[in-house]
Amino acid sequence: MSDVKRQLESRCLHSLLAGAFAGLLVLGLIRPPGEKGDSSAGLRAAQLEQSQTTLAGGDPSLQVERDWVDSRWSRTDVGQFLASNIELRGSRIAKGLSIKVGEHDEGVVCFDTGNCALRAGWEGGFLRFSSARFGLIQAPQIAGQIAFITPEGTGWLGTTNRYSGLHLHGRRVVLEYTVDNVRVLDSPWLEQPDDLSVFTRSLELPPCHRELKLVVAVGAERMTVASDSQHKRAVAGSGPTDLAVTAIGSNVHITNETGRLSVVFPAHDKPRRVKLLLWAGDKASLPKFVAFEKIAGEPENLSALLTPGPARWVPELKTSGQRGLDTDILAIDALTLPYENPWHALMFLGGVDFRSDGAAYICTIHGDVWRVTGIDDSLRGLRWKRFATGLFQALGLKVRDGQVFVLGRDQITRLHDLDGDGEADFYENFCNLIDTAPGHNYVTCLEKDDSGNFYYVDPRGVHRISADGGRKETLATGFRNPNGLGVSSDGKIITVAPQQGEWTPSSALCEIQVGGYYGHGGPRIRSERPLGYNPPLCWIPHSVDNSSGSQVWVPPGRWGPLSGQMLHLLWGRCGLMLTLRGVVDGIPQGAVVPLPGRLLSGPNRGTFNPRDGNLYIAGSSGWQTSAVKEGALNRIRLTGKPVYLPIAWHAHSNGLTLTFTQPLDRATAEDIGSYAVHQWNYHYAAHYGSKDWSIANAGKEGRDEVIVKSARLLPDGKTVFLDVPNLRPVMQMEIKYNLDAADGKSLRSQLWLTLNRLDAERR
Repeated sequence: MSDVKRQLESRCLHSLLAGAFAGLLVLGLIRPPGEKGDSSAGLRAAQLEQSQTTLAGGDPSLQVERDWVDSRWSRTDVGQFLASNIELRGSRIAKGLSIKVGEHDEGVVCFDTGNCALRAGWEGGFLRFSSARFGLIQAPQIAGQIAFITPEGTGWLGTTNRYSGLHLHGRRVVLEYTVDNVRVLDSPWLEQPDDLSVFTRSLELPPCHRELKLVVAVGAERMTVASDSQHKRAVAGSGPTDLAVTAIGSNVHITNETGRLSVVFPAHDKPRRVKLLLWAGDKASLPKFVAFEKIAGEPENLSALLTPGPARWVPELKTSGQRGLDTDILAIDALTLPYENPWHALMFLGGVDFRSDGAAYICTIHGDVWRVTGIDDSLRGLRWKRFATGLFQALGLKVRDGQVFVLGRDQITRLHDLDGDGEADFYENFCNLIDTAPGHNYVTCLEKDDSGNFYYVDPRGVHRISADGGRKETLATGFRNPNGLGVSSDGKIITVAPQQGEWTPSSALCEIQVGGYYGHGGPRIRSERPLGYNPPLCWIPHSVDNSSGSQVWVPPGRWGPLSGQMLHLLWGRCGLMLTLRGVVDGIPQGAVVPLPGRLLSGPNRGTFNPRDGNLYIAGSSGWQTSAVKEGALNRIRLTGKPVYLPIAWHAHSNGLTLTFTQPLDRATAEDIGSYAVHQWNYHYAAHYGSKDWSIANAGKEGRDEVIVKSARLLPDGKTVFLDVPNLRPVMQMEIKYNLDAADGKSLRSQLWLTLNRLDAERR
């Protein structure tokens, strides 16, 4: 049998080389033997390669920090605003919205959407983006000189506030929020009269039957107040500088309490408009400010600014995609991204979904949403429209009832195109119940079920958001830096893929139980949890899946024998796997089977397009990835060629059944030399990852060979039973097989599985 096993190892190596060859075909770097070249196509491919940013690719484990240094984000036109964490003189604004103000973007203000407070204003530059890890690991820094600052906490004292969203009108941003259920419109700006820089705020409030108090700046012990029927001015300061605030409008006044300079809005039975002027500078320039105050104009009609302005992101861009070769069961097409674009926007994709009209919407991790049209069989006439900008690390997108929802690190945003020009005009805060934290605390993977509920995952757990966006449930915890989530259409099966590291010995795919704990953070032993954590659906060797993406369910009736199955995306290895889920005594356990082909970048999210039935995958680069492009949008098609894959499995106390999609040749199926089986465990510990540890020899590093006593082909002709006496639960098992199908086709591959529970002995 040793010769057969050596032949098996050789054939598995041949299979891996064939997979690599197929990957090169997909990338267009080589042609299949005997295929004639198309010189014009080759020229187009060469030009395409020159116009795109390429990455090192290769083995992710060999990459180091310098491979992820990239300063290009600093050259991007991010739009009129950007949501992010931001540092402000020793404090951190978790949900900051930095807004460019002034006719030429001379100034910036930062609005705290979590507290409905305008926290600071500055001049001299927008934001500085770190070049480390593509700008995605460190918060942006203020790039100018701060002119004013307000204290932490709510902007409206003694009230309950909720940010509703922002409206865009040209260069103007109108913020909308509620203060004790009173709707407020608030628009910041900068005016520069007579060598001054005056920050302004236009506010519009409906009738209100209680007093409201708005904090506008940090005050000082000394303050003077001047007023007339329409102007209330307060000047506070010390030393050579002054801070001056003027409120233009009737029935308001200014106070200085406990170091806070506030504008007071008494109860009023009519709508009101107020314009605030805020200036900080040398005392000698105060008379200039007082003179400007008299000509500053009346408060604006902000309701008029809610009407969308002209389109900003023009022209629409065009690219031509590339169809992959139909040489295997799956063909991988590339929808060429507009890597080169007028705004230097980066194309690290974080999510994709479709509207019923066939338009695709994709989000990028640096905060954009693009609409893609012209998607047909040929992919030759793709049209790209920049739809939205300024979102906070968008790592998930879903379309529900024709509306686009984007997951940011701060909130789920519902985007509205009010005038139909292909650009979002109202960025609605659909749900801001997300706990936002700095550093490596990414919020990822927006999914939904048939009831309209949304799901996302972060280091604090996997969460379900009610269909109306008003309630959040944390369903399970204990995941290390997850970037993978899957939800069945009925919401009953939810999977999460954490990343290897502390208290996470290898890559894993967890099928969660509500209230479950999955290990990151150390053991939490209970009677129902003797391991200290809930075991995953399956462990996956780190060398096979070094960094996971999401899971996607194949819709019923699609993809032939793969219909209804789960796919697992390999972000680090730029591939995908078939996930075979089994249940014994109500306990789920799984196996993963590699699928052919390689993607251009690490697959983050995938979705099936209901119009053509194909799988579309949005991918990106990052760190520890074999990606060759910074981002990619790939289409995966089932070619119609016969599928020769394991499609089901089951564990018994005396062996395993493997069911294939095609009838098997009896001779090779019942030859035990056609199989090589090994098993091992991992150490669940505080250190980073785990080696492979023997089960037979406790404390010894390595894998144990599992002896297959016999192999029997069952009556259906597709299922083989591997007789393995005294089988026991194990964290990781690898099965390599070298079989022939009944039609003579060679089946050579492997799968990895986890045994959590064994069924009764099979006779």
